[in-house]
Amino acid sequence: MKLFVKIFLIALAIAALASACGKAGAPGAETTNAAPEPVLVDGGLTLVDFKLTNNAAGKPVLKGNVSNVATRKIVHASIDFKLLDTKDNEVGTATAAVDNLEAKFSWSFEVEVFPAGVTSAKFAGFKTQ
Repeated sequence: MKLFVKIFLIALAIAALASACGKAGAPGAETTNAAPEPVLVDGGLTLVDFKLTNNAAGKPVLKGNVSNVATRKIVHASIDFKLLDTKDNEVGTATAAVDNLEAKFSWSFEVEVFPAGVTSAKFAGFKTQ
């Protein structure tokens, strides 16, 4: 029964993130895609927020914050996003990763966005070890 509940909660969290994460707007627009409440996802990771913006060099980047709410260190974690154009067509992906994320710590990520024409990003999932 516990396994069923865990699977159900994971599916619910993913569905909530998918519906809560709208378009981020054009890079540089400083638009934030944030779940209304942090949502626990498998492995103890929570996506707090993310946005498309430009870095100091003027290049488009996807920035965000993830929290490890688990009581254990996560040896390796990665977060995946689908990159979308103005018509919501998937035009690429973006992945950020971190090693040795201690329990109860947060991780801020920034990853360059390719190709040109990306106007929004959609959370696609976590992978943990």
